[in-house]
Amino acid sequence: MRKFKGLSVAETAFYARLGLQLELLTLVDLSEWVDNVLLHEAALESFFVELYRHLRTGKEQVVSHLTRACQGERFSVRPALGWLQQLAAGAWPVGRVIQSVYRLRTLVESDREVGWIYGLAADYERAADGPAEAMQDVYRETEAFLACYHDYTFANRYQWLYLDAVLPQRWANLRH
Repeated sequence: MRKFKGLSVAETAFYARLGLQLELLTLVDLSEWVDNVLLHEAALESFFVELYRHLRTGKEQVVSHLTRACQGERFSVRPALGWLQQLAAGAWPVGRVIQSVYRLRTLVESDREVGWIYGLAADYERAADGPAEAMQDVYRETEAFLACYHDYTFANRYQWLYLDAVLPQRWANLRH
């Protein structure tokens, strides 16, 4: 979770909560990361101390704490689509990837993205009971869609405006 280094507390909370919701992170992952932050950061935000306490004594409060910390702020979910792209490349079955992508349908930034998400979910539903070749097509389409986001990292956030500008061209090159 080094990827959160340099983010504000609100952004960290937003992306940690999103990672949990998409099942990209587990409470164990979050706990190990917070332990590392507590051990290595000189100036600690109270957010991390409180998160540590919740992870140790009241796991059911973790998401609430993250929600309060990001105070309802919304940030781009495109980095999460990039994380999913990495998992779609073999670590997760296509059904699990589609499920996580589908959870983002209300958080993505454009109608085109919403359309792709609904289309992929519908294609998956149709292919689930069909021949293996149909599922392979869904896998390829999902992987191609998510590949549009592979450059969205926190390390290159200064390029996000450029990446946002080229996304329509990337989508136009997709087959759907």
